[in-house]
Amino acid sequence: MNKKLLQKIGTGMLAAVLLAGSCKEPEPIPPKGAYDGGYFVLNEGQFMRDNASLSFVKEDFSEREDSVFYKNNDQQPLGDVAQSMMANGDKLYILVNNSNKIIVADRWNMKREAEMVSHIRSPRYMVKVSDRYALVSNWGEVFDANWADVEDDYVAWVDMENDVVTDTLHTDLGPNQMVFVGGNVYVSISGVGMSRNKVSVIDPAAKRHITDIQVGDRPADIVKDNNDKVWVICSGNEAWTGNETAGHLVRIDPATNSVALDLNFQTTEHPRFMVYDSEGDRLFYIVNNQLYEMPVSATALPAQAFIDLSGDVTVPYGLYYHDGYLFVTDAKDFASPGTVTVYDAGTGQKVGSFDAGFLPNNVLFNKAE
Repeated sequence: MNKKLLQKIGTGMLAAVLLAGSCKEPEPIPPKGAYDGGYFVLNEGQFMRDNASLSFVKEDFSEREDSVFYKNNDQQPLGDVAQSMMANGDKLYILVNNSNKIIVADRWNMKREAEMVSHIRSPRYMVKVSDRYALVSNWGEVFDANWADVEDDYVAWVDMENDVVTDTLHTDLGPNQMVFVGGNVYVSISGVGMSRNKVSVIDPAAKRHITDIQVGDRPADIVKDNNDKVWVICSGNEAWTGNETAGHLVRIDPATNSVALDLNFQTTEHPRFMVYDSEGDRLFYIVNNQLYEMPVSATALPAQAFIDLSGDVTVPYGLYYHDGYLFVTDAKDFASPGTVTVYDAGTGQKVGSFDAGFLPNNVLFNKAE
């Protein structure tokens, strides 16, 4: 290199070297606790066995720890039939259906902080509606002589600052999953023992029922897409009911609270477990041990399955999407501990699988922002 060229670039290069030398790598943020950076797996447990549990798997799937609530709370069990969970701030809310309670734990160390039992009866799902409040769907007294009583089903307002129920509102039989869109909560009304076919719209601020939207039989999972449209998957009535009906995939327009798209499955097809991938703007759902992928722009159901689960999964019991991965939980024979199988959501290829507790039904990513 000649002297003039060296002089020409020398000043800039020296400045770059000095700048690089003066910059330090940012200090890594210490984890907030043992369970910061991984996935919680909620294991429903066997009915009336009081063996619901919570597992934790590291973000890179390198380590798994079972019964993390039990271990960190003086061997106290979660209870009977852990239905779902929701994180908010530093708290993890665990809804334990047949124990009629919601456990509140520190999501980083799994120490119990509170237990909500007042005005909680057969809790199902929880959705956040503001910084302070959430709604919880409740089935009421399911396992008594009046299990089909339409008067004891309701949604409850939870003050998450004090972890208490502040209000309730009666619903039709079997309020289930919920989504908060445009200031309203959309509640799938699936029925308990007998079928229902509607989505109820509730104004959580005014604490009132707005309207009902008719959909297919037994609506279950409900999500919103990037355009704030509401999607609900309806399993239909299965053959054992004596009144088999087809499943439906329905899109609701919250601007009009009406059905904008209704896609029918075959009468013998009963879809379950729908999730939404916001990055890819697509839905995933399961029918007959086949996992399907559908862009929200589609106007017809996909003809071919995206993933054949039959070689990996015996009884699909839950579906979760996070950061390019699909998690399918497996209840096995309902008498043995289950598993969770992970797939690449881009290619459909199996990434791996890991053991879980009895009847794993929910997965939740847990990491400090």
